[in-house]
Amino acid sequence: MSSATDEYSIEKHKHLYAKWCAASAYGRGLSGGGNVLAFNLIESSGLAQVTGPEHIEQDVDKWQMNFMKKIETEATRLGVTKFSFGHAHKLVNIYLKTMLVCGGHHQHPRVALIHPPLDYELFKGLRSYLWNNRSTLGKARLAFNSAQKRNPRWTKFSEADYTAHIDAIKLLMADKPLYLVEEHWKL
Repeated sequence: MSSATDEYSIEKHKHLYAKWCAASAYGRGLSGGGNVLAFNLIESSGLAQVTGPEHIEQDVDKWQMNFMKKIETEATRLGVTKFSFGHAHKLVNIYLKTMLVCGGHHQHPRVALIHPPLDYELFKGLRSYLWNNRSTLGKARLAFNSAQKRNPRWTKFSEADYTAHIDAIKLLMADKPLYLVEEHWKL
């Protein structure tokens, strides 16, 4: 008989916690969601194999977006109604934030390129920050305002809506890790 430490590693512990965090965040405006669906979508996407920065591919954007597309496709296959690309993004980005950014790999150059989770509270903080700094952050503000005009509700995001917001955040953050944009998350 193996010991509990052999069966239950820290990697398994982080994976379960990351799944729970993602499941807790993705379901806004989604009927029939819940933890079981979120856990199944995460597992079917292959996210469970991501345990460290060595699993991040060279093209971080494409790598991250592929997980979102797999989740959106699986949700459609399962007949989940009102499931948007925005819900897929929330599962992926919260999972990766928990596993990699908050999992002690925040200084890795590829982890710095991981997209942050997007939501109303972040958008509210960004609107204020970009307004107050409009003279120096004009391009980022213009890109963010344009993305918000496209669609301000993450729960209704298409892939194009999501990409427009991420592109605006990249302009704002310049050479800083993308997760640092979350300093503008306000309640």
